[in-house]
Amino acid sequence: MFWRRAGVRAYKQDRFAEALSAFRRAARYADKPSQAMIAQMLWNGDGVAVDRVMAYVWADLAAERGYPEFIATRERFWHALNAAQQRAAVEAGQAIFDEYGDKVAKRRAAGAMLHARRSITGSRTGHVGTLMVSQQLPDGTFASIDGALFYADKYWKPELYWEWQDSTFERLPEGKVEVGPLQLPPKP
Repeated sequence: MFWRRAGVRAYKQDRFAEALSAFRRAARYADKPSQAMIAQMLWNGDGVAVDRVMAYVWADLAAERGYPEFIATRERFWHALNAAQQRAAVEAGQAIFDEYGDKVAKRRAAGAMLHARRSITGSRTGHVGTLMVSQQLPDGTFASIDGALFYADKYWKPELYWEWQDSTFERLPEGKVEVGPLQLPPKP
């Protein structure tokens, strides 16, 4: 979340190289919104050369968990590519998925969360007492956050974190539709 916020802050200030770097760091930890931002930056040419093939690859990666907004973007990008670009995107995609896909990036994120969780100030049972965490806001000012909120399990326990992340994106409904034989309307 830190690197995504840094990326958004830099992007809003038109510091695109810094934004792209921050989004890539967040993307290494399976952050789908950051992966989607990389796709948009490549598609639009925000501080980088337009690269529609790699934009699609990043959009495909961002859509990996089935979040509807990211699927819609991926599909829009795919249909805007010509056949040669589509083939190039399929070929280029594997290397990006090998580095940034959930299979590896979620493990990387879990390790980072568990490592950071061990350095919490407080008791060995997890109680943080009256700890206040100072955090810089996007406008550059600082705010104090109650340590119990900052170190809430949903931010630091991998399975709860992924559950929380998934809950922020509406998933596409799943189900089965059966279609019967065609019927003509009755003639008047």
